[in-house]
Amino acid sequence: MKPAEAVPTLERPLRLLGFFSEERPYWGLSELARASGWSKATCLRSLRALERHGMLVREGERYRLGPRLLHLGAVVKAAYPARGVALPLMQALREATGQSVQWVVRDGLEGVYLEVLEARGRVRLYIAPGRRAPLYAGASTRLLLAFAPEEVQRAVFSAERRAYTPATPVDPARLRELLAQTRKTGFAASFGELEPHSAELAAPIRGPEGEVLAALSLAGAEALYREEERLGEYLRALNQTAWEVSRRLGFAGAWQADPEGFLALLAAKMP
Repeated sequence: MKPAEAVPTLERPLRLLGFFSEERPYWGLSELARASGWSKATCLRSLRALERHGMLVREGERYRLGPRLLHLGAVVKAAYPARGVALPLMQALREATGQSVQWVVRDGLEGVYLEVLEARGRVRLYIAPGRRAPLYAGASTRLLLAFAPEEVQRAVFSAERRAYTPATPVDPARLRELLAQTRKTGFAASFGELEPHSAELAAPIRGPEGEVLAALSLAGAEALYREEERLGEYLRALNQTAWEVSRRLGFAGAWQADPEGFLALLAAKMP
């Protein structure tokens, strides 16, 4: 972490905002000072500025993200051009499968769940909109890693990778194998990698030049995705929706996806 004097004054509040996460939503002044390497006085000035503008809310001796960020998040979603095209098709995919549907984009070395349509059934997996996850863990984020620039992939492999569960693919050889499967078939799957007993299937959304704009995914209880027939239905529906969204966004190339080949890979490893 850079010392305080090395970070421009206007950037210091933004740097502090980066410490807040789903895993760590509350921070105290002393904790932020230790994490940032800055003095308490420096941190306090930034915290007060963020609080004045509604970016943070103070509760006792701790801070949490404030309502102003909810508004800004809504603005980001509304302004994201692909969202308006994709949303009706995502809603149809949710109705057809009964599963949660996610729209995930890459931000640096993380994926951000920009849009989440929660399943309507009693068995559901709740994913908060705005959730961030590392690129190596989870189907949608790992799909984004598979098609990310080489420098992004090098950064992920060179950094420490946290194991969220025993299923998180932190081993380099295993991670490379999964990425190769995704590039070959066009899909990614995860079983309990970020949360136990959860599962996710992901497909790419491509733009006019074939570039991957986002990951479209289905998520739910792992037990449902362990049933081969149901898994095949989910995968084919996801593939069709991803192709249609991509087509409406200007993709006119050959749709290079192999759902049956990917299904065979998954079925071979089913318990």
